[in-house]
Amino acid sequence: MTTDEKVELARQLAEALRIKRSEWQRWANYFGQVRNLDRALRLAEYLSRSPAIRRDPKEAARTIQRIIQQHSAELRRLSADDLAEVFGYVSRELGWLNFTQNSSQNSPSNEEAGQVDEALKRGEKSLVS
Repeated sequence: MTTDEKVELARQLAEALRIKRSEWQRWANYFGQVRNLDRALRLAEYLSRSPAIRRDPKEAARTIQRIIQQHSAELRRLSADDLAEVFGYVSRELGWLNFTQNSSQNSPSNEEAGQVDEALKRGEKSLVS
């Protein structure tokens, strides 16, 4: 598999996952230690059912397990080194997706920006600050 193909696979996984990068990184780091996809999936399954885990990490583990299993035929053809590389690209993609999602939520809408522009033209400062 070429680097471009690995990056594309990582993009597909990240789009399907849509979880916090930190949750993915925790699981990917475990995979990096054990270098065994089945063991890493068992960890995700365990975390998704553990009563000691908070709701968000539990849902992330459930999502990881589901998405990785959906792509398992393609992933199982890769060596542990290639998987680690793909999972690194997934982490990068999730970081980018999380950044773009957060920045779009924090930016003003066009209507709000127009109101601020009009207020500035009138010399008002209440809408600006």
